[in-house]
Amino acid sequence: MKKNLIFLLIIQFTFLFSQKNIKMYPERKGDTLIYYVDNQEIYPVSLVFSGQPEIENLKKPELFKTTQVIPAKSVKQKVTYFVVNDKKKGWGIKKMPSYLIYVGDIIIKNYDNNYEYELPFQKGKSFNIYQGYNGTFSHQNEYSLDFTMPEGTEIVAAREGLIIDVLQSNNKNCPTKDCAPFGNYVTILHSDGTLAQYFHLKQNGAKVTIGDNVTKGQLIALSGNTGWSNGPHLHFVAYIPSATAEKYRITIKTLFKTGNGSTSEYLSEKKTYSKDY
Repeated sequence: MKKNLIFLLIIQFTFLFSQKNIKMYPERKGDTLIYYVDNQEIYPVSLVFSGQPEIENLKKPELFKTTQVIPAKSVKQKVTYFVVNDKKKGWGIKKMPSYLIYVGDIIIKNYDNNYEYELPFQKGKSFNIYQGYNGTFSHQNEYSLDFTMPEGTEIVAAREGLIIDVLQSNNKNCPTKDCAPFGNYVTILHSDGTLAQYFHLKQNGAKVTIGDNVTKGQLIALSGNTGWSNGPHLHFVAYIPSATAEKYRITIKTLFKTGNGSTSEYLSEKKTYSKDY
């Protein structure tokens, strides 16, 4: 086998998300071939490989991990490396496995499940939970909350974090799943690796941009009625990323400070909650 086989490695990688800012590439240093990944995104990503590399006359000094988390804004993050066995023989990579890219850290095991979130609206307001956890309309098997509120209501960050995604161009809704892709939203990455999304926002209603660091209680958007929606409301969900769960996420219960903020609780369907803090 010719040695230049190693440079045929610009392989057909498979992406779950089209991430042009994430690149894997090999570098040769003597008899060692190292694979690196550059992640120019502002959030960590997880690479899930389809299997093990197929190699000839090479050894793997360390176990090839089929799931690897690449930190945000990282350069030359080592994925794996190989060393030539017999220098007198041809060597190379027959095949590198394809991989999928997931936003966030999919191997999170510990996160702050006792964090006290702030109600996602301004002080002095009260709103009803139209649909709660495991709701029958669209929340089956997930911990999501729907706050009924007039279009244009000011939405604040329930928890501090980094804005990693904003969509605000849509102006369409309907009460079926067909309209799900037309929902506007803001996504916030929290310090413990969990994320929160604020859905059904008003067209051009975002008050933040990707890359902003926001504080708890900061204005982030105006509520709306876009996407899979049968009336104006805010859909709030917190989750950890997953490679196997539905929608590539595992939703989590969230404690909210209610009333004057002295106590926290899990919010329940058909109840109204006030924010006096």
